[in-house]
Amino acid sequence: MNLAHVPVQIRTGATIRIDTRRYLVGPPGDQVRVFTDKESGTEKALANTAILHMMRSGRITTDAAFRALPPVVQDNLQVDWGAFSDVERLSAERKYPFVKAIDDLPAPFRDKRKHVLPVIERVLGEATDDLRPHRDVTFRTAREWYLRWLVAGRDIRALVDNHRKKGNRTPRLEEWHKQEIMKGIDEVYRNEIAGSKADARAAAARHILLRADRDGLGLPTLGAKEVIGKHLVSRMINKMEVYDLTVARHGKRQADFLMKAVRAGPACSMPLEEAEVDHTPLDLIVVDKNGLVLGRPWLTVIIDRWSRMILGLSLSFTPPSWVSVMEALRVAVQPKEGLLAKVSEAAGRDVTFRFPWPCYGPMTRLFCDNGAEFRSTSMRQTERALNMQIVDLPRAAGWLKGRVERWFRTHNQGIIHKLPGTTKSNPRDRGTYKSEKHAVLTLEDANWIIAKWIVDVYHTTKHSEIGEPPLDRWTRGIIEVGERPAPPEELLVPLTGLVIDRHLRSPGIEFEGLRWNSNAFSGLRNRLAGNSAVTVRIDPLDLRTAYILDPTALDAKAKWVEGYLQADEDVAKLTLYQYRVLKKARQNADDECFDPKKALARAKSSQEIIDLIDERSPRKKLPKKAVRFLTDGRNPSEHLRGERLCSDESERELGSYDPDSALMSPPPDERGPYRDRTPAVEAPHAQAPLPPEVDLDAFAASADAECEPKRDVTPDQSPPILVVKRRSLD
Repeated sequence: MNLAHVPVQIRTGATIRIDTRRYLVGPPGDQVRVFTDKESGTEKALANTAILHMMRSGRITTDAAFRALPPVVQDNLQVDWGAFSDVERLSAERKYPFVKAIDDLPAPFRDKRKHVLPVIERVLGEATDDLRPHRDVTFRTAREWYLRWLVAGRDIRALVDNHRKKGNRTPRLEEWHKQEIMKGIDEVYRNEIAGSKADARAAAARHILLRADRDGLGLPTLGAKEVIGKHLVSRMINKMEVYDLTVARHGKRQADFLMKAVRAGPACSMPLEEAEVDHTPLDLIVVDKNGLVLGRPWLTVIIDRWSRMILGLSLSFTPPSWVSVMEALRVAVQPKEGLLAKVSEAAGRDVTFRFPWPCYGPMTRLFCDNGAEFRSTSMRQTERALNMQIVDLPRAAGWLKGRVERWFRTHNQGIIHKLPGTTKSNPRDRGTYKSEKHAVLTLEDANWIIAKWIVDVYHTTKHSEIGEPPLDRWTRGIIEVGERPAPPEELLVPLTGLVIDRHLRSPGIEFEGLRWNSNAFSGLRNRLAGNSAVTVRIDPLDLRTAYILDPTALDAKAKWVEGYLQADEDVAKLTLYQYRVLKKARQNADDECFDPKKALARAKSSQEIIDLIDERSPRKKLPKKAVRFLTDGRNPSEHLRGERLCSDESERELGSYDPDSALMSPPPDERGPYRDRTPAVEAPHAQAPLPPEVDLDAFAASADAECEPKRDVTPDQSPPILVVKRRSLD
């Protein structure tokens, strides 16, 4: 390329390049010509002298000269400078000193060898090792760089060497190779049972081998000792969409969390319009009055979105629950003078707060997360009682309550991480610091320090987001919209207690082993006619009193009926959380007394009883005589004169009877069953054994036959002779 070959002709209707942008040349005017940008349509008026100067400096070039640039250079001019690799940017930076030195020459000398070569030698002598070109810079090479840079509008991107576009462009993998590799990735790596990249590579190689053997195809010729290269699968995985890959490996929720766009959150326009509430474990270990380490308490905070003022807080060892939310909400809606005095008294300090804390009154909307404490019946009842709206935020949307999240960080950095016994934010920040060893502050001390820092430091310091101190912004907003009244304290406890549904019985109300009762409860039970279902509110911080909503009361002042705890004074001093902890401790102590050997013995005995019941199946009812025979087995008078009976008589085998023999049965004994013992008669033949079992059905039939009326037998008629024949065993 030569400047002489790229003349610039300014003609009406022609297309030229001004600083590499395409312009349409307009008609000449009075010492001015108008040029129209072909992309944006904007017009640029240039004087004739300016046009001439820009042509001589190379800012105005022909469109043909730009189109004569290599396609690689044209593509580079569309790429952001930061998108180039370090090697590509370094290649341009090595060329730039040469083109800049040529451009500093007078215009007639820039294309002359005798003027350009000394410049090249001077630049080479001044270049450092890292900016020295890897090849010799000749006059022709330097002029090529300069003309390319000049036509591109002195853009350094025209000097970039496109290393990423070098090399063999012939694909080394066939389409079926890629398909089998993707099968292996989907099978192992892109799966809920996620494997490693090495497992995916092994699966891909297996799929390729099986496909080649089945279809008679050739394996990839990648120059590797194995089927596929070591990093081929990793490169293909890295080119996949992160969202789709995360969905396959970890689920949609994790993918949405990783790919989410963090936003600024909703805005509001006045105080108490919107507030946020959240919990966090305090980065501080506290002790009791005797120095015993208690651990990290929980901090619950409610912050005003518009002014960034802290409306309410709660610091205790109660885990995140409705109890902590209720305490923070109670502080938020009431004036703070009594709270500050109580906090100072508990810490043994005078009330020395130098600035007011003028926040009170219920907020319009309270934003919270999806914790169970925010979806309880107590929360919904309080929502209606205080005339506010509880807004449940979706999961993984922390920016929707980012004010309170950011305040926790400000609070930790401002004061908590500077106190003895702090745990810092993570073990890395804590290092070798022994938090428990240096812990000296009690819970009351921490409560006073937090309140002191909030009132006198945080509220009065300029906020980086709103541009003014939160206290000043709150004061200005209240003047504009007016303040909201705080609910009376005597009504706040029944409005913000723990809501439960119970039946009102004569013993009163029972809840978790506690019982409340009073004459007022008895009167309410009489008005409700029986054991009716009622709504009960309990103050978790004061168990001495419970409240029942009276549906029959017409006067709003008498709407809540009070009942008193029926327990020892020690229990009445506890909070609900303390009572639950002690109750669980007692249950654990009872569990420790469990004897597994005794329990196993009891279980075996119970199982034996069940097995016996299962073995017995219901049968047909037997006659009473059969029942007596089976259970007794004796004659009716055996218990009277048992010694006169033959004990072997019932065990004697039944013999045979021969009618031709002279042996006859003895006549009946007229004395009845009370006869003397008779000797056993030996039968002349072998005796048949008695059947081991008795046919109960035949026995029952014979018993029924005895009950039928008997036929008359005349005296001269003798009963038929019974002939008993013995079956031959042959």
